[in-house]
Amino acid sequence: MMKALITILLLSASLPVFSATVYECTDSNGRRTYTQNPDGNCRASKLGTPSVYTSAPAYTAPAATAAPDLPPPSAGSDIAAARQQLEQARKNLEEGKKVRYGNERNYVRYQQRIAALEQAVSEAQQQLDAAQQGSNHNGVH
Repeated sequence: MMKALITILLLSASLPVFSATVYECTDSNGRRTYTQNPDGNCRASKLGTPSVYTSAPAYTAPAATAAPDLPPPSAGSDIAAARQQLEQARKNLEEGKKVRYGNERNYVRYQQRIAALEQAVSEAQQQLDAAQQGSNHNGVH
């Protein structure tokens, strides 16, 4: 009987979409059983909503550090900062490809995270290109 209860609880926790009303039945000896097919001596049981937990940490993107208040940068420092940002984005992408988190059992989640890292690399490359074009227009090489 206990195995049946555990089986029902595990099934209800792993398949919440297919959950149905579970009934608690008491026989003439006072033993309780749980079923989805009630007979005369059963009442609806309120087992609650199952919770699903994972031991894997959720992925969080590396936090951008806030720059201290500095005077307006020159074109050369813009390019250096853009290069540094591009290198960091590339490093994050390479590191991100090496790891597959537990909450990414569905391969699409992994692909979405990698796509976001690739987008960060693309944006950093665009910023570097813009900084280099800006310095070329100002006569600085």
